[in-house]
This record gives sequence, C-alpha cells and structure tokens, in this order.
Amino acid sequence: MKKLLMLLSLFLLPFVSPVQAAGGHGIELKPAENNLRDQDSLKRGAVLFSNYCMACHSVKYMRYNRIARDIGWTDEEIIQKMAYGQNKVVDTVETRMVDGVATQVLGTVPPDLSLMARLKGTDYIYTFLTEYYQDEKGNWDNHALKGTSMPNVLEGIQRHAKPEEYAQAARDISNFLEYVGEPAKLERLDLGWKVIAFLLVLLLLTYLLKREYWRDIKH
Repeated sequence: MKKLLMLLSLFLLPFVSPVQAAGGHGIELKPAENNLRDQDSLKRGAVLFSNYCMACHSVKYMRYNRIARDIGWTDEEIIQKMAYGQNKVVDTVETRMVDGVATQVLGTVPPDLSLMARLKGTDYIYTFLTEYYQDEKGNWDNHALKGTSMPNVLEGIQRHAKPEEYAQAARDISNFLEYVGEPAKLERLDLGWKVIAFLLVLLLLTYLLKREYWRDIKH
C-alpha cells in the first residue's frame, strides 16, 4: 500500500502548483488570480501589451498567428489589433524600438518577456505593475523592484480609470504573459489528467490480474 501511495504521489506531483514565496522580492506578492481559460482577458492583455509594453519589450518566441489561433482571433484581427498593420502574421512579436536606441537612451536593452512569467511568476508581474509610486521629488519608483529604470507604463490607466479597472489591466497583462511563457500549458494539463486516469485504470487491471495469477498458489 505504501508503494502504491508513493507511486500516486509521483504521478500527481507535476500538477501541484508551487507556492510562490515572497522571499527575494522584498515585498509580499499580491495574487494575480488570472485565468488562462479566460480568452477575453487574454485578448485584452495582448492589446495592452502591444500598446504599453512593445515600445521597449518583445516576446520574440511567439508568432502573431500562434497567438491568434490560441486566443480566438483570426489572422486579420491580430494584425489589426496587436500589430496595427505593421507586421505579417507569420512574424515573431518583436519590440517596436529601433535597434541601438535602447542602449543610447536607456543605457541597456530591455529584456524579452517571453519567459518572464515562468522566471518570476505571474504574482510578481501583477505586483510589479501595481506597485508604482511617486517619491517626495515626484520620481516614479516601485515597491517590488526598488530603483527600477522602467517607467510606470500604466500611469494613464492608473490616473484616469477606476482602481478595479487598473488592477484588471495589470491582471490581463499578467495573464497574457503567462500564456506566452507556455502556450501549450492548458493542453498539457488537460492531457496530463487523462494520462493519470489511464495509468490508474491500468494499475487496477494489473493488480486484479496479479491476484488472479496468484489465487491458487499457496504461500
């Protein structure tokens, strides 16, 4: 029985969500509470990412047509809504910043965000986007990353929208970046439960077969 329980725990281990600790961030992370199955959120997040993030950042491991297929847009819609007619549907999602400008203006090249959600977690991204504040001199800083050189790109939403709308915008971007980090995550999870169910049935049949083989053998 102990071996059976250990085997089951190994099967279930990949489906247990790791707890994202706040250690190392210097602030307690706020839960993003995003939902990869919410395609409306993913669509809003894609548009927000295009409008507020792509001036500096890219998600170069994704192509426009893959995003369109996964979140429910046609090829024409994603070029209109996210690329604004400037790219082909087979292009990767690159920053709109001209080469060399980042180093000249910012002193560094802003990172690609394709794997940021897997590296930092969506709670960190959501917390980072919602923890901007202005110091005594009126300069922007961030509680989640002190001294950040990234400006508050959502400042306009923060100033002119309701707090819940601002939080939803940050959540939608976090949701989109989680999708970008692993586009096949939902397929993996859905397939994983089917594989586990199949293995459990196979385990039961194997156990019953073993009992049948050993039924007439005296120990």
